[in-house]
Amino acid sequence: MQYKNVIGQTHIKEQLISMVNGQRLPHAQLFLGPSGCGKLALALATAQYVHCENKTANDSCGTCSPCIKSAKSIHPDIHFSFPTVGRDVI
Repeated sequence: MQYKNVIGQTHIKEQLISMVNGQRLPHAQLFLGPSGCGKLALALATAQYVHCENKTANDSCGTCSPCIKSAKSIHPDIHFSFPTVGRDVI
């Protein structure tokens, strides 16, 4: 996902881009907010921007190998973790 496809969140996008371009991105980020606010889209766009080989000042290229892998959710450096509640562990 590219930043241009994330609806709204202009101020947050600018902050994240600034952190990446200034090499000041922390090792972990939490994207919190109510359901439907676009936090997952913003997290995916940020991950793609970080890994992009031909990034511009405002967005990832969307055509390099890491961008294509990110878009297909097969990039080896992007991992997903989902909470599980109430599952019995055997």
